[in-house]
Amino acid sequence: MNNTAVIDTISTLEMRVYETNSVWLGVPLLLLMENAGKEVARVVATKLGGDVYGKEIIVFAGKGGNGGDGLVAARHLAAMGAKVYVLLLYDKLLISSPDTLFNLEIIERMDLNIKVEKIREPKKLKPYNVDVLIDAMLGTGVRGELREPIRSAVRIFNESNGLKIAIDVPTGVDPDTGKVSDIAVKADITVTMHRLKPGILRARDYSGEIVVAKIGIPVEAELYVGPGDVKYRIPRKPVDAHKGVGGRVLVVGGSKLYSGAPALSALAALRSGADLAFVLAPSSVARTIATFSPNLIVHSVDGEVFNLKDIGSLREALLAFRPYAIVLGPGLGLSEETREFVVEALKTIISLNKTVVVDADALKHIANVNIELGGRAILTPHLGEALILLGRKDAVKDNGLKERINICKSISEKYNAIVLLKGPVDVICNREKYRLNRTGNPGMSVGGTGDVLTGIVAALIARGVDPYYAAQVAAYINGKAGDMAFKNFGERITALDLIEYIPKVFLEAEEYPYRRLVLYDKHNS
Repeated sequence: MNNTAVIDTISTLEMRVYETNSVWLGVPLLLLMENAGKEVARVVATKLGGDVYGKEIIVFAGKGGNGGDGLVAARHLAAMGAKVYVLLLYDKLLISSPDTLFNLEIIERMDLNIKVEKIREPKKLKPYNVDVLIDAMLGTGVRGELREPIRSAVRIFNESNGLKIAIDVPTGVDPDTGKVSDIAVKADITVTMHRLKPGILRARDYSGEIVVAKIGIPVEAELYVGPGDVKYRIPRKPVDAHKGVGGRVLVVGGSKLYSGAPALSALAALRSGADLAFVLAPSSVARTIATFSPNLIVHSVDGEVFNLKDIGSLREALLAFRPYAIVLGPGLGLSEETREFVVEALKTIISLNKTVVVDADALKHIANVNIELGGRAILTPHLGEALILLGRKDAVKDNGLKERINICKSISEKYNAIVLLKGPVDVICNREKYRLNRTGNPGMSVGGTGDVLTGIVAALIARGVDPYYAAQVAAYINGKAGDMAFKNFGERITALDLIEYIPKVFLEAEEYPYRRLVLYDKHNS
């Protein structure tokens, strides 16, 4: 039996996501900073035997959030009677964190046990002989070789005498890899926030004893998708971006009765940042789809609905358009010949190592088919379609969240696929892993909102987001766009309204984590 314990770690990206989601839930960064600094002060007091009165403590403070944690720790230690000396490594005007500046201004009004000095010439610093030195210089902000004044400060920190404590991550240690490219703080103790960072485990010669400090990030900040996911999980386009760098999406859908669904998916993909959106549809509706927008590139296959003979056309489209993600399902219809096409289309797409978002009618077509999706598909059913996928004819007696999570996991296991189970609370799962989304409102029961969702998912995949996270973030964006539309139109919203609000969701997310909120509200947050 393997009794090796699994160590719970968190990446820098995840930490930023969850901090921002905390703000969305109403927990400001200022409060998290206060909790972090107080925890550092508590650890210092504990290591000094519970009494810091009269002890000499130096805080090396940078210009970011890590520096703010150190300033809070300095304030608490001074309140305990310690003699605290803050070495400010940057001019006050260069401080990048509003919360760090806020805490510096508090300390500047304290003149009994705290002294603050701006270091003008770091290379001329001499080693100190004190009781405690606190590294609040960079934390998780390090990337590559250290530059001045940090480099000289780290050297002096290491050469000084006293108990050395690093906040979150020793300055100079990459928080994710543990790599030290040049020089880094060698701490006796590292007080890391919320959860372990993998880098400090891999660089134990620098991190020393590790203490994990809980700072008040709510469980919901991790469980529920939020604006932090939008802000940090989606890569930005480079300055020298060219057409196609944002990804290409191919929507395969439409039939003699349905022209709007594939158009909505393609338009949503464009509004979500995809550079090009192609639509492959039967000739019976292709011309109509093209009239929705000149931004859509529409190609057709002969006939009123898709059938097996169109697999060749699909292959040609995949080779010609080179899509990064494919949407299969919107408006396909339920004819038997289309079912045969869907099954073969999925096999073709998977064989070419493409990622596909399967929605609407395509879900029904694969319900009774033994097909291996190879982990490269995202299925987006509502509860009724979910039961069909599982071959269940019984109604769900308890339509509670726990039951929906179990249903989501079962589908993911059965089809080896990521599943986005739509509902009042969306469930996004990849076998045992899952997250939830609670944006959205009853007005989104109108037709077409699911087609918008699939287009968003495909666009995010095309932009380079991991499919599991793409499904999560898309659920939030789709629901949030619906909430914005709800504020203006009430329950009289349409799928086109959602598409128009998609860019506003992205812009709102950029305002975090310093967007001021009082309480979380799904229609006003």
